[in-house]
This record gives sequence, structure tokens and C-alpha cells, in this order.
Amino acid sequence: MSLTENAETLVLFAYPDPASPLAKSLQSRGLWQRTLQGSPIPADLLSLSGAPWTGGWGHTGPDVHYGMVITRDMAVDWLRADVRGAEAVVKRDVKVALNQEEYDALVDLVFNIGSGNFDTSTLLRKLNAGDTDGAIAEFARWNMAGGVVLAGLVKRREAERALFQIGANHARVAA
Repeated sequence: MSLTENAETLVLFAYPDPASPLAKSLQSRGLWQRTLQGSPIPADLLSLSGAPWTGGWGHTGPDVHYGMVITRDMAVDWLRADVRGAEAVVKRDVKVALNQEEYDALVDLVFNIGSGNFDTSTLLRKLNAGDTDGAIAEFARWNMAGGVVLAGLVKRREAERALFQIGANHARVAA
């Protein structure tokens, strides 16, 4: 959970997804950083979709909506539940043995990209086929939101890749 907490910023109010039409309009007007600091969204933009609305440590879902104030306890509960969900996906989908570092890296990836994306990913296909190096190379491909490369996602994918690589290297030495 620490990789996820470090990659996500705790935000105690709902904000629009960075790739949503609303966020893109806020970004083009130079209002995105103010929005992330809690400034109100201009009324003329509220007709645009901000879905999926996000709060806490990157939690999304129907329980998050514009104007929502989030308590730290709520954010912790969401994070725990979201990580448990990501863990369940990794346990369900990965058919090869993983050590702790590999598992943790994949849980963070699933937390961020979602189970649907992970389920159909080349990374998962290569991993389950025994192509560990090929799977490791796939982390870097998950660096975009809304078709735009985001520096935060580049950094996050590198952290996940590096953690997974440490685990893979341990597995090779032990073999």
C-alpha cells in the first residue's frame, strides 16, 4: 500500500479526472492547479463531464461527486478497499508465481489503470506466458491519460517497473 500512497496525493475533496473534458478545459484556462488546491470550478464549465470524479488517494466511483468533502478516515477506508480490489485482480489474473516485490508492483499498477485494462494488457499476457522481461518492458506503455503522456504516470510506471525488476532479479538468483 505504501507504493500506492506515495504515487497518489491525498485530496480531501472531489476533483475531476485529469483526462476528462472538464479537466482539459480547466487546464487550458490555467485553472487546473487551483482546482487541485480546492478552488471552486467556474459555473460555465460545470456542464462538462469530470468523470470519473476522484478523491482521497485516487479513489473513483459513483460514491465520489462534485462538491464532495472527504474525511481522512473515509480516504483511508477507500484506499484499503481499493487496494484489496486490486489485490484480488492480481490473484485472479496472474497465473505465474510472484514474489512480494512483483506482487506489490502489479497491485499498484492495477489500482491505477483498473482491472479492465490490466485484464486485457500485453503485460499480463506476457507475464502469464513466462516472458518476464517482456512484461517488465510493458510497464512504460501505461504512461498516458486521455491520450496524453503525464509526467506523474511516467514516474509511477518507472517505480513499479523498478520494484517488479527487483523481485524478478531475486527470483532469478534463487532459481
